[in-house]
Amino acid sequence: MLELTVHAGDVERISPLVVAPVPAAALLTGAGAAGDMALGSGPVGGQSEGGACLLRQGGAGTGAGATSETGTVVAQYDPFREELSFVLPGTLAPGSSRQFTVVEDAGSSLPAAPFPVALVQKLDRVEFRVDGEAFATYNVLGARRPYFWPVLGPSGASVIRGQGTGEHPHHTGMGLSYGGHSEGGSSNIWSDWDEPPYGPGGRMLHRGFRRLTSGPVYGEVVQDLTYVNAYGHPIVDEVRTIRCWWTSRSARYLDFHFHVLNARDRGPQPFLFMMRLPGSFDVPNTGRVTNAINRPVPLPDRHDRYYRAAWVDGSGPTGDPPFPPPAAPPETLVDQPGAPRPASGPGSGPWNGIALFDHPENDGFPGTIGKYAVVQQVTQVHYPPPRAPQGPFAFRHCVYVHDGDAATAGVASRAAEYAQPCRVDVKTTPEVV
Repeated sequence: MLELTVHAGDVERISPLVVAPVPAAALLTGAGAAGDMALGSGPVGGQSEGGACLLRQGGAGTGAGATSETGTVVAQYDPFREELSFVLPGTLAPGSSRQFTVVEDAGSSLPAAPFPVALVQKLDRVEFRVDGEAFATYNVLGARRPYFWPVLGPSGASVIRGQGTGEHPHHTGMGLSYGGHSEGGSSNIWSDWDEPPYGPGGRMLHRGFRRLTSGPVYGEVVQDLTYVNAYGHPIVDEVRTIRCWWTSRSARYLDFHFHVLNARDRGPQPFLFMMRLPGSFDVPNTGRVTNAINRPVPLPDRHDRYYRAAWVDGSGPTGDPPFPPPAAPPETLVDQPGAPRPASGPGSGPWNGIALFDHPENDGFPGTIGKYAVVQQVTQVHYPPPRAPQGPFAFRHCVYVHDGDAATAGVASRAAEYAQPCRVDVKTTPEVV
């Protein structure tokens, strides 16, 4: 029998994603037919279905937040990393623990998971759908770098903006940029300019997917990229992993692992994770940007715009949800006399937000917020570590899409959970014959 004990540590957990190291041999031995199901299907280098198994909560656990209630939870197994993942239901108080065992007689009739994630690959993008509902689109072709747009909040409207809207219309969506404005000689894969003063720029080239995994708990993209400079010379090779899960309809997550295999460009080589907030947020007039150090954004004197913080959040009233493709050419819709103009000012929909978490394992943590910033933009920068300036090195970020503002959504607490994951004890108990 395979037993898991989840420990909260000194952080309160609200429906956390629990990741437990479980060797495949232990799962197969301890779970019988359930273990076979958990291994999933699909080849490396293609689309696959994450394996599933059933966990039963049992025992009283320990601590003030322990519970003797029983119930079942669907878990997902990754045979490549040998990890078992599931969303722990409810709240786990600091200092408490909860116990689970793998159900051996679950058979093939597992209960439906609350938020299964399906990845749909198109020619130029991957769509993330959760419980049959559109959530996010990862665009990998047709731009200087891959980017996310839209990313839908609980209201159904995007919490990041697309192309051609607001100030800096050349900054699009959410994703990783590189090089800044070529300071220090690093290649510009940031500003989408072809000509000086910022161009010519380089590109991040999508080379292919190692794996696209759909599953009952999370969906995951593993991608190979090569960065090239303005002359087409390769300067960076990267393996990117993006994992998506929801813990509720008002708590949606995208987790990013950037593994840089080598970096052979000039200059300081900044890697910049960027999010452009939608115009409907109307920051700072209506919406707001908050952060871990309670620093006002923008400062009254508009100076010293850089600061270091473990998390930053942008929130505001949402606008209209994404529309279906237009029925007429764009010039007919916006350029003709009497055509309606694009909406501006604050949205009229519910208040939603999006937060960016830095990880304490990143070199230079917390990274600098606000590089090249205007208040409608959230950017966090990291540089190659001094111990490995040309690689390999890695850094991580998590994006939390939520209902309400940062205080209502408990952004500070969710960032603390991300920085300090649950500890899980795994034990295989021999069967008694």
